[in-house]
Amino acid sequence: MSQDATKTVYREFSPSPETVGEARAFVRDALREWGVRRGADEVVLLTSELVTNAVVHAGTTLELTVRLAGDDVEVVVADRVPQRALPKAGPLRVTLGPEEDGHRGGLGLALAAAVADTWGVSYSRNDKAVWFRIAVGGRSGQDVRASLTPPQAPASRPKPGQPDPWARLDALLSARLTLQELLERVVEHVRVVLGGDAAYIALAAANDTEWEMAAAVGLSSGPWRPFRIRSEETFLSAASETRRVVNDELMISRAHRGVFAAAGMRSLVTAPLGVDGRITGLIGVASRRVRHFGQGAANRLQEGADRIALTVERARLAQVEVHRRASLSFLAEANDLLSGTLDEQMTAALAAQLSTSRLGHWCVVHTIDELETERLAFAMHRDENITDVLRDLVAASMPAERREPGPLWTFEELAAAGMTDALSLELARGTGISLPLTAHGRTLGRITIGRGVGEDFPREDVDLAADLAQRVSSAMENARLYSAQTSMSEALQRSLLPAKEKQPTIPRVDYAVFYQPAGERTVVGGDFYDLFSTDGRWCFAIGDVCGTGPEAAAVTGLARHTLRALAREGFSPAHIMHRLNLAILEESLTTRFLTMLYGEMAPIDGPDSGRGMRIRLVSAGHPLPLRLNRHGEVTTLATSQPLLGAFEDVEFFTETVEVAPGDVLLAVTDGVTERRNGDDMLGDEGLEKIFANCSGLTAQAVISRIDRELEAFAPGGHTDDTAMLVLRFV
Repeated sequence: MSQDATKTVYREFSPSPETVGEARAFVRDALREWGVRRGADEVVLLTSELVTNAVVHAGTTLELTVRLAGDDVEVVVADRVPQRALPKAGPLRVTLGPEEDGHRGGLGLALAAAVADTWGVSYSRNDKAVWFRIAVGGRSGQDVRASLTPPQAPASRPKPGQPDPWARLDALLSARLTLQELLERVVEHVRVVLGGDAAYIALAAANDTEWEMAAAVGLSSGPWRPFRIRSEETFLSAASETRRVVNDELMISRAHRGVFAAAGMRSLVTAPLGVDGRITGLIGVASRRVRHFGQGAANRLQEGADRIALTVERARLAQVEVHRRASLSFLAEANDLLSGTLDEQMTAALAAQLSTSRLGHWCVVHTIDELETERLAFAMHRDENITDVLRDLVAASMPAERREPGPLWTFEELAAAGMTDALSLELARGTGISLPLTAHGRTLGRITIGRGVGEDFPREDVDLAADLAQRVSSAMENARLYSAQTSMSEALQRSLLPAKEKQPTIPRVDYAVFYQPAGERTVVGGDFYDLFSTDGRWCFAIGDVCGTGPEAAAVTGLARHTLRALAREGFSPAHIMHRLNLAILEESLTTRFLTMLYGEMAPIDGPDSGRGMRIRLVSAGHPLPLRLNRHGEVTTLATSQPLLGAFEDVEFFTETVEVAPGDVLLAVTDGVTERRNGDDMLGDEGLEKIFANCSGLTAQAVISRIDRELEAFAPGGHTDDTAMLVLRFV
């Protein structure tokens, strides 16, 4: 017979006197069809005896299964009375032959012990089965056994002089192996000891709500990949038992998702791993033969389980600790990266990169704005060639929220989205989770992490993903607050400076302005400038409020609007400064000082004026303006007077200067003169040297030259608001 031949026939019989003959004929026909000649008489004889016992002692419907597996014929006779004991059979001498007419029944077990190569009895909740196997090819010359005494269940421990089947476990347990290496070697050894075709170890998760099929041999064609299931979907009826259990074929058919049935397993014996009264795991051995294991096998398996339980639990706890430390390190790294950006798009990109590096094969981040509009923020796959497909998939059909691992899309959803290619379906049908990003009770978006088809998503990784989602939510909320604050500050800052399109055109004057706030974009600077015209005069101002932020902005707004209102009334610069000083003192709730240079320009009348300009100005505590004449000489203009907002009883006076064509006037805030490089400060002298080299340049070129020189003097040293005003007279 071929070693690969496997055939099975099955039939039910009613408990009638004709059943025995029908059963013999059924078996004989099957053996004849399969071409079995050698050992056929023994198979028919034993079947007749077992069926007779079932008819006489059970009186229920009988199930007869005949199976050819390689060189073995296996017969199973099952009845519906699991609680009734089988009749005891004593020693017996039997002569085998083809003649059956005078045969008397009731000798089934004795004949099974004498003739069969292997036999046994199995009980389940609903039936009792007696089975035997006879080799029909490659048998030895011994046709019957010397003893007809039924075999006894093997003892749980080896007899004196016999080798200990678990001796090799001691060497495995003392070796320095990882948990996975230990489990893989243990299941292989257990399978060999119990003569099974497959073996596995399942471990209880730390939260006691899941089981992990951690290692197995013989259940898959390729390398075993651990996976988890929830405890309410227990894949073995013995998973919650505290005793060893022999499972019949009916129970195997209900095993976890058909794993055992798909591998062709038809019987199973399991034993729990117990530590300190707690079930920490389950070890099992399966066979392709029906009712292959008896109580002796269960006892031997339990002995092995007791030996490995403590070592396995210690290795598992060590692995849990390693995973915990790795998770903490991952979250610490995530905190550092996420806290380093205040941009929402960058936050989404970092979240996707972190997730694909540690938690899944791909990740997408969606955001939800104040109008509840969903938008794909970022998509990433470990394989860059699939990223575009992934982006199209999640843009067309965003997965629904899913906190427990499972498929993220249904086939109908994919078809409705137009996704029909194999790659897209495989990507979408993989295991994944989709977690909301929430902060302060408001949903900011969702992060979705996926793995390949058949990939498990352990509870530890789900919890880690939830922790990461919380940190991403906080970072995204901070980014949104920063963006809102920045937008508000920039809008307020723009309102305090003159719009470029509204700046006046001044005859015979080329001018340029420069403004750069220091620090965060969310803070309103304290420096400002202004240019406007009124009644044939052109007014300019540059000022610096002590401090920054909303309070400084309030003083800036007050000064700018008061200045314009009083100038249009025709008041002198000194009177304007006096009124502005009183207004600041009256309106400011906190002490906020203001330095300001204010001036008015008007052409010099008369035929001998030389097209010059007359300037009336007041420098209230502000750095004095500089004048660069056509000969490259730099001088200061005006006199320093008291600053604004400090004292009530102060007097201001107006100074008048005349400038000629070719002269250049420069006014700056202290952010320029106080630019520092370590202990060195630019100062007034440094600015004068830079300004002296600006002869012949346009107003904008002067601004650019000074800005470059400042950066060269102190690279990256921009720590204060900076404003500059250049007037070049032509």
